[in-house]
Order: sequence, then structure tokens, then C-alpha cells
Amino acid sequence: MERKAAITPSIIPAFLALLVLILFGYLIFSDLKSSRTEHTITPAINVVDLQSPLPLTVIEGKEDSLSSEQAIAQEAEQFVNNLSPDSDQPLIINEYNDLFARQDSLLSLPDIDSLSLAIEDIVPSQDHAEDALYYIHRVTKEDQQGLWGIIQTGLIDKFRQGLPLKGISQNKELASAVIPADADEKLLSGLSSFLGKILNDKVNDSYVYNFESHVMGQNADTIYPGQQLVVIKFSAAELTDIYQFFSKKRNQGVETFAIED
Repeated sequence: MERKAAITPSIIPAFLALLVLILFGYLIFSDLKSSRTEHTITPAINVVDLQSPLPLTVIEGKEDSLSSEQAIAQEAEQFVNNLSPDSDQPLIINEYNDLFARQDSLLSLPDIDSLSLAIEDIVPSQDHAEDALYYIHRVTKEDQQGLWGIIQTGLIDKFRQGLPLKGISQNKELASAVIPADADEKLLSGLSSFLGKILNDKVNDSYVYNFESHVMGQNADTIYPGQQLVVIKFSAAELTDIYQFFSKKRNQGVETFAIED
């Protein structure tokens, strides 16, 4: 009877198993290593001593924007400061071309034998003031309402015409204030309006200079077309108040300034 050959175990499966075990172990070991990449930095980083105060940068917030009232006040001041040009050149005084002059301004009337005169020479010395502005008007035949009408019309025209000022506000090229024609009328209570009080004071404190006879007078009933200059003194504060008053009322939507106390 023939014997069967003994079965020899194969080492291939064992070898494959060992290879898999080695590969698996390598993968596990490599995952445990840190993946951080180190760099050399030049210059070296200084370590801050936490016990010493840290350097702090204080960031200040922007200033609060101006309120409407503050903006009007600032605009009024700029407007008044620029009402009269600060120049060494003479100011030309023609009919229908009223203007504001300063105490040291030189006035020129080119059609009156090149007549030139200065404010400080025709206005009494007791009325001189560094911040004063003098409204100058050449009397014409259209001045039927006397000094009251001259001053009222002058303020209305100059404030409505406005002045170009830099940086007054966004989307605004001119600084101006609208004074309605009826702003000088009495209030319903019978009292004088804001503008009415101003005009009354200025009529009683105005100067009328006759440049033909070189005489200064203060009689509101004696004005002669083609012969006289009306000189009205305003302080900077008075003009600023006028600008602010009518600018505020306009912003509030008020249509007339003669019907309220």
C-alpha cells in the first residue's frame, strides 16, 4: 500500500501577513509624529515680559458731527466775516451796487470827479469799532420808502444773494439766508417783529453823508438822490444774529416771520 506525501506548510501567507503588519505599524507611527514645520525667523522674535505694561495705542473716536444749530452758527460767522472784502483796493460805490465796508475801507466814487474817502473819515470817531461793518448805499430816486426801505432792501438782497464759502456743508455752494419781504411787519400781538426792531434802531442811528457838500447828517427825512451816501453801522454780532434767526426759521419751514411772537 502506497503512502501519501506529507503536506508542507507554505510560508507565503505568513510572509504576506508580516508585511501587512509592518506596513500598518509604519502608518500608525508616522501619524503620531508632529507635522509642524519650523522656520528660522530673522531677526528673532522678542518675547514680551508680561509683567511690564503692554504698549497700547489709543484710538480716539471721531468728533460728534455738528448739530443743525451749531452748523448754522458756524456758517453765520463765516458769512459775516466775508461780507466785506479785506483788501487794500478801494471799494467802488455805484448806484444799485450796495456793499458792506470796514472801518479802514477806502471808498471810491469814480463818477464824482474820482472822489475817494474812507469810512473812518466820515463816521464819527465814537462809532469806530474794529469788528463793525458799515452798509453803504448811494441814494437814488427809487428810494421812496426812506431809510427804512433802504436798510430793509439792503439786508434782504445781501443775505439772499449769499456768499461762496469753502466747506460750509455738503452739497451746498453758497451760504445764504432768505429774509421775506414782510419780515419787518408787526406781530399779531401788535409788538415789533425781530427785523422791525432792528430796522427801527438803525434808522434812528444812521448817517447820511452828502458827498457834494461834504456834510454828514442824521435826518431820515432829508435824503437827496445822486448826492448822498447812507451809512449804517452793524456790529458783527448783530449781523450774525440776523443770519442765524432767518436760517433757523427757514429750516423749521416757517413761511413768514411777522405772525409769531
